[in-house]
Amino acid sequence: MSGRHAAGRAPRPPLRRFPQTTVPRLIGYRCEAVAIPLDNPRREIILGAYNARSPRLAARWLRQEAQCLARRLDADPRAPWLYAAPLILGGDMRPADFLRAWAGDANRYANAIAKLAARVPYQLTVTDHDARYALIVAPALIRRAPQFPPPAGCFPSPAGGGCEPAATTYTAL
Repeated sequence: MSGRHAAGRAPRPPLRRFPQTTVPRLIGYRCEAVAIPLDNPRREIILGAYNARSPRLAARWLRQEAQCLARRLDADPRAPWLYAAPLILGGDMRPADFLRAWAGDANRYANAIAKLAARVPYQLTVTDHDARYALIVAPALIRRAPQFPPPAGCFPSPAGGGCEPAATTYTAL
């Protein structure tokens, strides 16, 4: 007999069972890009959202969203969809230039990662002539879903105790 059979092995310890709690756990970061009109500050328009699992992923999303927002605010005048639009130059530092400078600076990126790793919310805000744009990253309390699906034919009970059998359907003859 080879050593792969039950006679040659030590007994295995039982599998660990984790309690199924619904306590919120800090497992990630909520990232949002928001536009707030200057004429109606109560109204927020969500431009994008993302749930990141680490500070580095959240900072990476922040950098990419800053570049994307800069392209939207200050598009390339040679873009095919802008060929007939008039070109109007703004003031000294346009919001798109600030966003591009922030996204290209390695020190600011490292600072954002350090703050997010310390569980401190990070916000990057610029103001255009008609709206204020905010890129917000904050630690999030998220409820984790069960790791494994319930067995076939069972649904989790509302009380959270066990498994209820699937509803049966009766057909009339």
